[in-house]
Amino acid sequence: MVTRQKVRIVLKAFDHKMLDLSAGQIVETAERTGARVAGPVP
Repeated sequence: MVTRQKVRIVLKAFDHKMLDLSAGQIVETAERTGARVAGPVP
């Protein structure tokens, strides 16, 4: 049986450019490890 884990990440920032950059790095890292990314990603 495969154990499924979920990670929920909420980002908040005043600077939208920094938020987009951080979200992109998180998505890139997650996909590199074989994880699925779902939801509204800026």
